[in-house]
Amino acid sequence: MKTIKLFKFAIAHLLLAQIINPCFASDKNQPLSAFEQAMLHNERGEWLEAETLLSYQLSQNPMQHRVRLELALTQMQLGKFDVAKEHLLNLKQVTELPENVRFNIDIMLNEINAKSQLTEVEPSQSQWELIGTLATGYDDNVRFSFGDYFLDDDPYLDSFYFVLPDGKEYFISQKGYLYSLDGEIVMPEELGIDISPFLEKPNSVFVESAAIINYSYLGEQVNWKNNLLIRNIDNADFSDYDKLLFKLDSELAWPLASDKEIALQFEQRNQFRGGEPQITSSALTLGYRLFSKSSEWYMYGQYMDRSFKTIEVQFGDFSYTNYGFDNKSWAAGVEWNKLFYNNQLLAKVQFELKSNDASDGLNYLGAILKTALVYQLDDKWSVAGYASFFQQDYSKSDLVEAYGLDENSELATIDKSLRIGSKVDYQINQQLSVFVSADWGERSSDIYWGVQSNTVRAKLGFNFEF
Repeated sequence: MKTIKLFKFAIAHLLLAQIINPCFASDKNQPLSAFEQAMLHNERGEWLEAETLLSYQLSQNPMQHRVRLELALTQMQLGKFDVAKEHLLNLKQVTELPENVRFNIDIMLNEINAKSQLTEVEPSQSQWELIGTLATGYDDNVRFSFGDYFLDDDPYLDSFYFVLPDGKEYFISQKGYLYSLDGEIVMPEELGIDISPFLEKPNSVFVESAAIINYSYLGEQVNWKNNLLIRNIDNADFSDYDKLLFKLDSELAWPLASDKEIALQFEQRNQFRGGEPQITSSALTLGYRLFSKSSEWYMYGQYMDRSFKTIEVQFGDFSYTNYGFDNKSWAAGVEWNKLFYNNQLLAKVQFELKSNDASDGLNYLGAILKTALVYQLDDKWSVAGYASFFQQDYSKSDLVEAYGLDENSELATIDKSLRIGSKVDYQINQQLSVFVSADWGERSSDIYWGVQSNTVRAKLGFNFEF
């Protein structure tokens, strides 16, 4: 049967994962011979005998996670999907559960939801989770903007547009020349100003604090997941670049079969910079997930409506004004997740195409590629690495019209951004973990009068799960 084959494959992967994880090892105070005898019954296909022994062991010590897992898998072979599901949900409550193990349990829960033929209505399962984060770090360029400014929210900040006290607008080239918008070259000393701060990266020590609230509901016909992120970044210098973010996403998922589901997600995001409203965005995503053994495919389409507010940034004697505008985008993407090496290594790849319609006339087609690797060394240590690449291709006719240029002007139309980072986590106990992370970013573009910038960030902090 197709179901049994999938179960056997998942069982093999899960057993390997649990053997290498001490948190899933059998309790040394319990007689090992009984557990070994239950495993022998399982090998022979004697599921009832194995269930009896495992049930007894679990009743003696409910904290034996390995025993609970084996009991759930045995009951799945017996078709007792309701009680097996309860055991798997109980295991998901274990806070130190590695991400790769949780991924496999989710696959089995989806299989159970689609295949079980229960005569009684199951009670719904819900779970709350609160995680707090506190970190400090160093950013050598707080003005750095990555790719689509609606994603990382620092539009044009490397263009050096400023309004001086005389009311005229200027911008500064990388070589230190000061230009007025009508093309006049002005020497800074003629205006009695010092532009050297703008030729250096504005670096700063920062403190980052965040709270994540997760709520999930697992029902017979639908699963509901909600995540609320509140994050604040305070810079010791350059407080105009402080950021406060509120982000809420809510997803409803309907299982279609044992290996597929359809999902609808809503996202709302509000960000403030320097205490002033900066961006408001709403997005609706329709997706389709396909589970295949130890991997997952996710195909989706997204509509997003974003509004950027007019804000002013003070920088010494200079002030910079960014005028607000609205933006609508349509995107289509695919995401792939796969477990390797006894489920210790999780690989993620995402590719997305995006089309934008902006009220300021600067429309573009974009492509996003994201990759990540997460390796679970043991039940304490994990390491992760990631890379994100984003390219925007603008219409030359839009640039000509927006800036009043000649149609024969030589214009660059491509804006590229790249960010590479890594992170190391150490789980101290069930609630507390510490981490250190670092990343490097670079943006290269001739759009916006020549954006060429990079940044390096480092961060040390801890997470606490309540």
